[in-house]
Amino acid sequence: MKHKLKFYDIKAKKAFETDQYETVEKQTARGPMIFAVAKSPYTGIKVYRLIGKKK
Repeated sequence: MKHKLKFYDIKAKKAFETDQYETVEKQTARGPMIFAVAKSPYTGIKVYRLIGKKK
């Protein structure tokens, strides 16, 4: 079972909490990072939250 995470929708300027998200790995200037991606209930856009650096 996934933990609930807080996300912030910049467009709606509101935060929300959900356990309906996917984790994705993206290459950044600081190396590979893991992000959580969820769909905002306010605007329907994808919002990202940094989980941490890939080990």
